[in-house]
Amino acid sequence: MVRTIFLSIAAAIGLCSSFCSEGQSQDLVVFGDSLSDTGNFSILTSGAFPPPNLYYQGRISNGPIWTDYFAPSVGLQPPTPALNGGTNFAFNGSRAIGVSPYGTPDLATQVGQYLLLSGGVADSSDVFVIWAGANDIYFGSAFGEPYAIENALLSIESSIRSLYAAGARKFIVLNLPPLGDTPYFEGAGEIATQLDWAAFQFDVGLWVGLWFAECDLQGIEIAQVDMFSLFSMVKRNPRRFQIDNTEVACTIFDPTLGSIGFAIRPGTNPARSLFWDGVHPTSRAHEIIASRVKQAARMRLSPLHR
Repeated sequence: MVRTIFLSIAAAIGLCSSFCSEGQSQDLVVFGDSLSDTGNFSILTSGAFPPPNLYYQGRISNGPIWTDYFAPSVGLQPPTPALNGGTNFAFNGSRAIGVSPYGTPDLATQVGQYLLLSGGVADSSDVFVIWAGANDIYFGSAFGEPYAIENALLSIESSIRSLYAAGARKFIVLNLPPLGDTPYFEGAGEIATQLDWAAFQFDVGLWVGLWFAECDLQGIEIAQVDMFSLFSMVKRNPRRFQIDNTEVACTIFDPTLGSIGFAIRPGTNPARSLFWDGVHPTSRAHEIIASRVKQAARMRLSPLHR
């Protein structure tokens, strides 16, 4: 399945002469999961998933996602799906390392394919985004993997070092929000607490790993974006972010089938809500995420456009 996906990517990018061409404008290159997927999984499923009547242009949300907001705010083009010849390699359901029930490529494979397609060269002026790890926690425990968090962290660090060795210097790395504090796990009690704790452990490990990378790799610039604190802040003080609803998803979903919505929930307002479905943010929440990413990038990265 993964090999088929990347044969498709290779064909798409083979038709895109601008990919890694000399003199191109600065690119945002994205690796990750559903929180950053701008249509790869939709293309893979011929537009069937996510449901196009509820989800915006292949994104796992009701409108543009954070990369769509962030890129133009710093003078970059929003990254388009790699399956269409773009620089967004993120796929719904992907993990940092390991098997996904969706059969989508993990972070290590996404990065490996990018380097294969780019001839092993990463432009030092491009900005490389990594947001992964949530599905390692969700799926790792389900698959009985005792070291899912540790392996995910090693994959992220290895991916950064591989990209650095190829020439990449600018990175944006987002950590995980409280994974149990979502509508899908509402009322889950101990399970929700365990997920929040797992996300916290992951975030601490990520911070340590990125600190070592900054110490070891000369000239690297890493903008770390704290999603755990941001989501906790929105939960505590939603009005500050023009949010009224932080608890109820804007779509109705069946927990036995997953977190994806199948119908609009009456009485909810996506423009003032945090979650679109069981675990995925609304476009408004993605706008908030983009603002925090921009803040971190402006502080930690050298000028983002030529």
